[in-house]
Amino acid sequence: MGNNSDYVKDIEKYFHSLAGKGIMLSSMDYSLILEWRNKEIPKEVILKGINRAFEESKLRDGQGAGSIRNLKQCVRYIESSIDEFRPIIAKNKDADVSVEGEDALAIVVDRLNKYIKSEKEESVKNYYINIKESILTSAAESGRNILTQCAEIEEDSLEKFFMKLPEPQREQIFLEAKNALGNRARHMTNEALEESIVSFRNEILSDKYRLKNIFPFTEDNLD
Repeated sequence: MGNNSDYVKDIEKYFHSLAGKGIMLSSMDYSLILEWRNKEIPKEVILKGINRAFEESKLRDGQGAGSIRNLKQCVRYIESSIDEFRPIIAKNKDADVSVEGEDALAIVVDRLNKYIKSEKEESVKNYYINIKESILTSAAESGRNILTQCAEIEEDSLEKFFMKLPEPQREQIFLEAKNALGNRARHMTNEALEESIVSFRNEILSDKYRLKNIFPFTEDNLD
């Protein structure tokens, strides 16, 4: 799970990057984070749920609505994310670490092999190849949780995929990501603004090029 202090800070920081400057977490919000940490829920799963809450709010209320003011409003999306990732979370808790790691790695590599074999678009095929190579290298060099590795490698690979696009496409996607923030951008620090733009940019990339998730390891996604 990593450093307990980092767990709380990273979730808090990500929430603020989407909610905007001036919104403070309440004692109840911190209690929720500590509860998830004590249940050993990977923070990447929590972040996915928070992101979905803001995406849903944006679609429902329009750009710049800023209707999410506390973490409690994200709970149902986070719980949905936890349910989605529950098979791998259970493995992390109950199985021997080395066995779980080999198990999860085999699932990821097998899935990526299927993506690579079926993909017709060369740039997307190379995206999956790059992820596969990065995961295998990372797995050989460290004993870290495969879920954490996948999340970090996926983010890095999306950055590389974006940078290889023609400049006009990059500019258009960047503009779409910036516009998605709406008026909230005015109240963000530069760091929070950059992180939020990257988050929206990655969502746009995934939708536009139909990039498939590396995880979760659910029954429906293993075929």
